[in-house]
Amino acid sequence: MSIRRINRRTALALIIGGDVLLLVLGWVLLVAPQRSTAASIARAALAAEVQVQQASLPAPDPSTMTQPKQPEIRTAYLYKLSKAMPMTTDMPNLLLELSQVVQGAGVQLNSISPSPPDLTGTTGITLTVTGDFYSLTDLLYRLRNLVTVRDGVLDVSGRLFSISSVGLTPNGVGKKLDANIFLNAYTFNDAAASAAALPAATPTSTDTTGTSTGSTTTTAPSASADVTP
Repeated sequence: MSIRRINRRTALALIIGGDVLLLVLGWVLLVAPQRSTAASIARAALAAEVQVQQASLPAPDPSTMTQPKQPEIRTAYLYKLSKAMPMTTDMPNLLLELSQVVQGAGVQLNSISPSPPDLTGTTGITLTVTGDFYSLTDLLYRLRNLVTVRDGVLDVSGRLFSISSVGLTPNGVGKKLDANIFLNAYTFNDAAASAAALPAATPTSTDTTGTSTGSTTTTAPSASADVTP
C-alpha cells in the first residue's frame, strides 16, 4: 500500500510540475513578446501624435522672434588707439598738440625740432622751453598722462609720447630754468611694417649723460623723468 501511495504522489507532482512548466513556457514564448511589441507600438503612436500636434500649431510670427545677441565690438578702443598712435606722422597736428600741452602747463615755448621718423615709426622731437621747476614738472606730467591705463581701461587724451631725457640749465632770471626735453612720438603703420619685416627686436640700453658745470641733465629710458632742481 505504501508503494502505491508514493507512486500516486509522484505522478501528481509530475503532473502539476508539467502544467506549471507549460504555463511558464507559454508566458515566455507567447505572452511576453506580444507585450513588448504592444509597448513599442504604443510609444510609436505617442510620438506620432506629438508630431501631429506640433505640425498643427500656427507658424511663429517672425516679428516676435528674438534674434541672438551679437557680440559687442568695442570700436571706441580702436578710436583711442588710432588717436594715441595714428597711421601717419601727421606732423602739423603733432606740433600743434605739443604747443597746446606746453601752453597748458604755463611754460614758455622756445623751439620744437622734430626729426624724420625712422623705420619703426618713431619720431624724435627736441623741445626747448623755459619756466620754473614746478611748471616744468607739470609739463612732464601732462606729457606722461596723455595716454594712461586706469582700472584696466585705456584712457587717451592725445598722442603717445615717451620722454627719453631732460636737461635743465639755470636761466639767470629769478627761478627760471631752460629745459631741453628729448621725447619720442609713434605711428602705428610704420611700426607694424617694421615688426613684420624684422623677426625679432634687440633691446637697447640708455647711457646716463654726465653733469656739466651750471646745468643738470637727467636721462631716463621710460616715459617719465625725475628732475632735481
